[in-house]
Amino acid sequence: MAGLCVTFCALMSALAVPLLLFFGYLLSNSSPMIEIPEPLKPDAGKGCFMAAGLYAITLYFAYQKMQEEPESAREVKLNQE
Repeated sequence: MAGLCVTFCALMSALAVPLLLFFGYLLSNSSPMIEIPEPLKPDAGKGCFMAAGLYAITLYFAYQKMQEEPESAREVKLNQE
């Protein structure tokens, strides 16, 4: 079940990064495609770029977690003296 959660996080992050970068680009250039008041567009663009960065970090850690070998929950380590 944990593997599905990590996969879901990685997939959502992989989709969110380019989408937020695109929105940030549009807002930075004051594009009329996004309808918010003009004075708020530059700050909204910066917010989209920051959110894309956070999603990229999430994607990195989720991908790292997906690459790990699964550990057995019933694995018993015996001490040999």
